[in-house]
Amino acid sequence: MRGADLINLALPDELLDDVLRRVGAGSDGATSKRDLDACALVCRRWHRLERASRRRAKLAASGARADEVVRLVAERFPALVDVSVDERLTVGNAASGAGGASCARASRSRSRRSAQSSTPFRRRRRLPHITGLAFQTSPFPLDQPAGDDGTERNCLTDVGLAHLARGCRRLEKLSLIWCSAITSTGLVSIAENCKNLTSLDLQACYIGDQGLIAVGEGCKLLNYLNLRFVEGTTDEGLIGLVKNCGKSLVSLAIATCVWLTDASLHAVGSHCPNLETLSLESDRIQNQGIISVAKGCRLLKTLKLQCMGAGDEALDAIGSFCLLLEILSLNNFERFTDRSLSSIAKGCKNLTDLILNDCQLLTDRSLEFVARSCKKLARVKINGCQSMDTAALEHIGRWCPGLLELSLIYCPRIQNSAFLEIGRGCSLLMSLYLVDCSRISDDALCHIAQGCKNLTELSIRRGYEIGDKALISIAENCKSLRELTLQFCEKVSDVGVMAIAESCSSLRKLNLCGCQLITDSGLTAIARGCPDLVSLDISVLRVIGDMALAEIGEGCPKLKDIALSHCPAVTNVGLSHLVRGCQQLESCQMVYCKQVSSAGVATVVSSCSKLKKLLVEEWKVSERTQRRAGSILTFLCTGL
Repeated sequence: MRGADLINLALPDELLDDVLRRVGAGSDGATSKRDLDACALVCRRWHRLERASRRRAKLAASGARADEVVRLVAERFPALVDVSVDERLTVGNAASGAGGASCARASRSRSRRSAQSSTPFRRRRRLPHITGLAFQTSPFPLDQPAGDDGTERNCLTDVGLAHLARGCRRLEKLSLIWCSAITSTGLVSIAENCKNLTSLDLQACYIGDQGLIAVGEGCKLLNYLNLRFVEGTTDEGLIGLVKNCGKSLVSLAIATCVWLTDASLHAVGSHCPNLETLSLESDRIQNQGIISVAKGCRLLKTLKLQCMGAGDEALDAIGSFCLLLEILSLNNFERFTDRSLSSIAKGCKNLTDLILNDCQLLTDRSLEFVARSCKKLARVKINGCQSMDTAALEHIGRWCPGLLELSLIYCPRIQNSAFLEIGRGCSLLMSLYLVDCSRISDDALCHIAQGCKNLTELSIRRGYEIGDKALISIAENCKSLRELTLQFCEKVSDVGVMAIAESCSSLRKLNLCGCQLITDSGLTAIARGCPDLVSLDISVLRVIGDMALAEIGEGCPKLKDIALSHCPAVTNVGLSHLVRGCQQLESCQMVYCKQVSSAGVATVVSSCSKLKKLLVEEWKVSERTQRRAGSILTFLCTGL
């Protein structure tokens, strides 16, 4: 500031802190974070208060300095309440979450400060270079991660987790995704220091029983627990946890925990009366475990099951006791029959979402039971249930007027006539997904278009009998269409695409991958008729060329994501026209474009300041371009 400081003299710390909290609590997380970053650069006082106002952070867990980075973050942002640590990210490339503080930002900001001699922060210590971190051996024998290759030393360990626990005692949400070196020792530190913890995500961690027992004893407010792909845990750990904090638990996810049996679910049923969401994938769970949950967790609203050992008796219990159930997902069941869904239909009148994946023994009768009884049904997904015929969908059309979303994946027996009933009865339908439904043709889509005028999303993949007639009908009737996927619909040509361009000006996402009849003329119509387009996939369109890209660059300035792989007619000239107009571009895929050279790649990198991902062959990237692009490059190895 020039002259007198009129703001800092007038505002006490408490009031300025309240202002910064409001900046960090904006509805747009990314924008609020940028605003907080800007506030922190105003002066030392604002920088200090901004640190104290940070509530969320997303950190990397992969890299030799992971523990040290977590320690520095915990020291500098003691007010954090929501921390996500992900081993799939590297320290150098960590992406900051909404309102969060990323390791990459901290490192870059230190570099900028040291380069500017006038800044008051230039003496700030730099992150120390650490060649290796000592790995703390866990006192709990079950907590030894598989493998002895030493890779644990290059990721977050219990040492870093202990720093986080001591520095951020007000922590409420903690996510540790694929943190393979974390054991019960680190989790005990969290349990002892973070008494306000309400959410804990341990996906793909190696945690023993002692860690879970400690969490149960120390975190009495725990609402959400994710144990998907957690190794090292047995019945003893989960039982110990739910005995101590089961009354507060609202959501529980378990997947591929090989040592958990029905005994754990019996404990869940006995000690978790307020459980509302259960996701369970296990080969060891039998009927009795699910029955125990059904009897004890009567507030259950969401149930996702993949249990090969369970059968009709399990769902009979769900239908009898879980009367508030709203979302049911059944995956890969070989023992469930129509009797199961009959029980659900009788008891679960509030059902809104039904997902059936590879349930081979379910027939048309199953959906008839549900459709007649569950009048609130809004979303139905059927995937690979090959015993279901056209009648199954007809029942949905006749009895479910509130249907909003329908997804059919590999349903080879369903024919066009089923969509006549859907069009007649489901006028509120907004989303339709059809994948590998070989008997569905233009007539089916015409029925949908004429009856479901509120359609906003249509996705068809490998619809070999879908052509221009269907698209013309969609264009005439569904004026609010915003997302359209026609992947490998080989009968679609410029005629259908032009109809969409003329009538659906609000289109934002378009996927024409593999529609080989589409030419520059069709894409020109899209570019001129759909100015709000943000995502476009024109991969495997062998005849489109530079003219199409030039039109897209001129007509679609909001474009953020484009895929044009396997387009042999596209050249560097077309790319230059594209990027000149599409300054918002964030993602570009262009592998196997024979006429695109290293110069074209360099043009994309240099012209698109917001680019976050570029997929291209490595041999097309010069050393200079690679230095300039850095982490945004993703290479496809072609052997050339």
